[in-house]
Amino acid sequence: MEFTEGIYTLEGNKFYVNGKKYSVLERKKDTERKPKNYLACISKNNFQYISSLFPAGKGKYNFDYQQELYELELLEGEGKAVLKKIEVIPET
Repeated sequence: MEFTEGIYTLEGNKFYVNGKKYSVLERKKDTERKPKNYLACISKNNFQYISSLFPAGKGKYNFDYQQELYELELLEGEGKAVLKKIEVIPET
């Protein structure tokens, strides 16, 4: 599975990337160490946890997948999900 940067149609808490359905879900139990929301890939007979979604502003989340950092922005009023890679700046 690979994420492609772009703007996708947001339907409630779901959006599709390369034909795969992704959902922004809430944890059933609050924990101190994990954010409230997480990203999962859902198909007819499969559920795959992707990553915790770390709040990064209104409607924005950061997450990591396969050692890559991403930003997910949910524009609910516009029905869009914006997915982009985050450039990592090395520490000096």
